Amino acid sequence: MADFRLELDAPNNIVLVMVTEDDGSEHDYQFDFDPRSGRWEFGERDLLERDFGVEWVEEMEAAVEGAIRSVVDKRG
Repeated sequence: MADFRLELDAPNNIVLVMVTEDDGSEHDYQFDFDPRSGRWEFGERDLLERDFGVEWVEEMEAAVEGAIRSVVDKRG
């Protein structure tokens, strides 16, 4: 199964998700979030669901939500 790593560029309101597959191949996804509401949109969700499954994507999205929420809450 693939792993993901998440980084936030909080000053620029950008989320970077790096996915590493079992064979070592890597894929990077970058998207913006609204610094006031925390709203974000990830257009490749269906692609990742197909490749890694719904549960994997839900886990990744929960991590993204938590990271964004921590930034939004700090800015309050």
